Amino acid sequence: MEIERTLGYNSKSEEILFHFTRERNILSLILRDFSFKVSYARERIVGGCKKNKFAVPMVSFSNSHPSELGPIIKSYGKFGIGLTKKWAITENLNPVMYVSQESYLTIDFIEGIKHFFKIIENSLDTSGQDQLAFNNVMNMLRYIKNYEGKLKRANGEKISRYVFGKEKEWRFVPSIIREDIRAFVRKDKIRSNCQKMNHNKSVDHIKLPFKIDDIVYIIVENESDIDALSKCLNGSMIHDKLQIDKLLSRICTCDEIINQND
Repeated sequence: MEIERTLGYNSKSEEILFHFTRERNILSLILRDFSFKVSYARERIVGGCKKNKFAVPMVSFSNSHPSELGPIIKSYGKFGIGLTKKWAITENLNPVMYVSQESYLTIDFIEGIKHFFKIIENSLDTSGQDQLAFNNVMNMLRYIKNYEGKLKRANGEKISRYVFGKEKEWRFVPSIIREDIRAFVRKDKIRSNCQKMNHNKSVDHIKLPFKIDDIVYIIVENESDIDALSKCLNGSMIHDKLQIDKLLSRICTCDEIINQND
C-alpha cells in the first residue's frame, strides 16, 4: 500500500527545528534509536583582532523557514529531520546568541574571558561560589556564535563572508555542571579527526531523545532514498504499523521541503 505523504501536517514553519546530516545511514540510526547523539563541534569566535577557538558538546538545529533551508542543506547534508519547537523547549534547547565580529560586545567578551581564565587559575575555589560563577559565565560562551564569518564546507568550498545568523541556530548542550564530560575542549586537543572521534566517544552515553509525535518532517535527498528509509523504519523498535505509516507519511525530499509554501 502506498503511503500518502502530508508534508508537515499543517504545522507552522516557525514552530519547527531542523537537523541535517550528510549520510542516510546516520538519519536511519537517529530514527531507529529515537534520539540524537551529542558530539563535539569546533567553534571559532572572532572579536576584532582577537580569536577564541574551542569545541563544545552539542546537537545543533535550525529554526529557518523551509524555503530558506537551501544553504543549510548545502553546508550540513541532504538528510534531515524536523521536530516541533515545543519538543525543543521541553528538552532544554536554546537559540544561539549571534554577535558581530566588530562589536564592542564581542571584543570585550573575548578579552574578558581571557582575563577571567587568568584570575580563575590563580584563585579558584573549586568547591564554592567561584566555581559556580565560573560555570555560569563560561556557559554563555557555549551559546555564542559570530553572525557572519568564514565557512569551509566539507567539499572544500570556502566562503569568506557566510551569514551564520540566517541559520537561526538552536543548540542542545549538556549541563555545564556535569562531571562525566568535558564542557569545553581546547582547540589544540581536537585538531585531527582522530582526536575529535575520541572526544565524541567520551559523550557517547548522552542522548537527546524524541518521540514519534515530535516529528514533523523526515527529509531525504531524493525519491530513491524513501524505500531504503522505509525498510529502516520497518526494522526499528516500532511495532505498531500505524505508527510506522505515520512516520512514512512525513517523509519528503529536499526539493519538496524547500519549495513548500505555508
